[in-house]
Amino acid sequence: MKDHKNKLVKARDEEAQPEEVLTEVLLSLRVNALQIPPEQRRDFVAQLIKNDIFNIKTTQSMEFLQYMLGLNNHSLIHSLSALISVVVSTSEGVEYMTHSKGNIIDL
Repeated sequence: MKDHKNKLVKARDEEAQPEEVLTEVLLSLRVNALQIPPEQRRDFVAQLIKNDIFNIKTTQSMEFLQYMLGLNNHSLIHSLSALISVVVSTSEGVEYMTHSKGNIIDL
C-alpha cells in the first residue's frame, strides 16, 4: 500500500505526463479492492486511510485530489472516482474524505 502512495506522489512530482502513472496506480488499487471479499473490504479501506493514500491528513486539504481532477483526463477521473467510491463505502472512509480544513472542492 505504501508503494502505491509513493508512486502517486512521485508521478505528481516528477512525471512530465503523470496521467498514465496515476491512472495505473489508482486502477491497481481499485482492482485490489474488488478482489477482496466484501466482509474484508473495511480492512482494505482502513489500510488506504492509514497510508493516507490521497494525502488528505498530511496536507489537511484536498489539494492532491484537486490536482488529479484538474488534469482533465477521462481515464484518470474514472479511476479516481472508482477508488473514492471504495473509500467512502465505510464510515471511516467518509470521515477521512471530509477531514480537511477546506472541505469544499472548487471545480
